[in-house]
Parts: sequence; C-alpha cells; structure tokens
Amino acid sequence: MFTKILVLIGVAAAIALGYVVTATSPAEAGAMAVLAVFLLSYIVSAIVLTFFIFLTHKLVLRLLYSDRTGHAADEVSMRKAYYYSSILALAPVVLVSLRSVGKAGPVELILVLVLLAIGCLYVSRQAS
Repeated sequence: MFTKILVLIGVAAAIALGYVVTATSPAEAGAMAVLAVFLLSYIVSAIVLTFFIFLTHKLVLRLLYSDRTGHAADEVSMRKAYYYSSILALAPVVLVSLRSVGKAGPVELILVLVLLAIGCLYVSRQAS
C-alpha cells in the first residue's frame, strides 16, 4: 500500500512539475511558482531515490548473498528507504537554491554534505 501511494504521489508531482516548468517563467510566475518548482522537484527526487535505494539494496543482497539461506544483512524496507531518500533528496534542491543566488562554492558543498551525513546518521539511529 505504501508503495502504491508513493507511485501515485510521484506521478502527480512529476506531472505538476512538468506543467509548472513548461507553462510559466520565473519572472512572470512569482515567488509561489518558484517555491512550487523547488517543492515538486524535492518530492520527485525523494520518490525516485526511494525506489533506487530499495532496488539497489535488493540487487546487492541477491548478488552477494545468493548462496546463503539465511539473511546475511539487514533488510531495508520501503519505509526505511524512504526515510533515507527524504534526507538525500535535499541535496539537489539545496544546491540549485544556492546556485540561483550565486553562493554555490566549495564551502557550501561541504556544508551540504555535512548536513546529509548528519541527517543519514539520525535516520539510521531512529529507524533501527
């Protein structure tokens, strides 16, 4: 059920993002459209990353532990993959935001990476 909801929200957000990007320009749309672009791109990125993390983990387990009958590693559920992807999807949105105001230097990149590391550490401690 959670997977179906994610797919439905992801498709709706991708369609809305496509419409906003093609139908308006930032100069004529105003602040609400720019905010909508950032919000919808975050939603689409988070859902795509959720499925990427989940399927990559399944593939790695199948390739590395296919000869063993027991579970050799912790199983990553769709919900836990969503938690991680909700943190990791912030990176492109924050970097594009920084780039739009002209502040995307090496220091800002390091700060974004530190933010992601702290967020993933928090999710790993809370979701276990």
